[in-house]
Amino acid sequence: MRRRLAAAVLAAAVHAAAWGCAATASAQTIDTKTFNVVGTWNYLTNWQKLEKPFWTEDLDKASGGKLKGNIKAVNEFNLKGTELLRLLKQGVFDFAFALPIYVEDGAAVIEGLDIAGVARDFKMAKDVADLWLPEIQKVMRERHNAIILSTHVWPEQNFYCRGEIKTVEDLKGKSIRVQGQSQSDLATALGASSVTIGFGEVMSALQKDIIECAITGTMPAYKAKWHEVTNTLFRLPVGFTVGFLVANLTTWNKLSADTRALIEKEVKSLEERSWKSTQAETEEGVYCTTGTGGCPAGPAGKLKLSKPSAADLKARDKALNETVLKSWAKRCGIECAARWTELIGTKYGLTAKAD
Repeated sequence: MRRRLAAAVLAAAVHAAAWGCAATASAQTIDTKTFNVVGTWNYLTNWQKLEKPFWTEDLDKASGGKLKGNIKAVNEFNLKGTELLRLLKQGVFDFAFALPIYVEDGAAVIEGLDIAGVARDFKMAKDVADLWLPEIQKVMRERHNAIILSTHVWPEQNFYCRGEIKTVEDLKGKSIRVQGQSQSDLATALGASSVTIGFGEVMSALQKDIIECAITGTMPAYKAKWHEVTNTLFRLPVGFTVGFLVANLTTWNKLSADTRALIEKEVKSLEERSWKSTQAETEEGVYCTTGTGGCPAGPAGKLKLSKPSAADLKARDKALNETVLKSWAKRCGIECAARWTELIGTKYGLTAKAD
């Protein structure tokens, strides 16, 4: 009996020692590395609750202190989006949280991720992003020496205007700040003129009467204090602005397989939290800019909330089908548009085809 017990104890000890050695060996295959990372704007929720904590806390903890991120917001560098991707390609940065509008080379393909007016809700926006991601991966790898690791999203995009806006008819003749060509096409189709202005410059442009309206997400509008220089939130959804976390491909390929696997696992969790929290924040942003509900982010604004009618939604859909998709198809090319229609359009009753 004693011999059997001793043998069992010895076997258990050997097994524990072997497991411990294996665990140590596995831990040793995680690289020790500090990455240079560029985030979005440091006064917005994505940065405060997701991006910065991920690189300064979450990844550090998950890797046992081996992986860290030296992260700064894009507005701290005073960079334009297109400059960010060029610097990422050159290896100045290892990772970046980017938007489709940051891409110049291959822009139309990337734009297919989030064409203005396509996504009706967050579920559809995520589905479109997942379906189109393999297509944009090709562009990022071949032209930008980069790989997309995950997507993230911004709150529902609406119109913030000086003066009163009751229907889409009131947008006619207005100068509207847009981000990206498809939003420009949508504004034009609705009878407005589009102006491309960086997010950080919109407040000044509104104050100086350079523009009369601007499109952005509900909570970003509040955080940027647009409610202080506008009068109406016209809640006609035009999209959600899907972005992505991208890595320099050279940096990525130099990491050990275990390191890449760990980062991918943590990034997946970050992606899930981003989509979930942003969906909740959409309504909070409406409350915060209009005062129509509780605002957890601070004192509420007093914008007039103008909701679109069935006719307004029909006008948006008409603009999408007759102008926006056709214009995008022409920029992206016959094969690209056909592929988008195959993957996404047929599922949602949309066709991207140039005249």
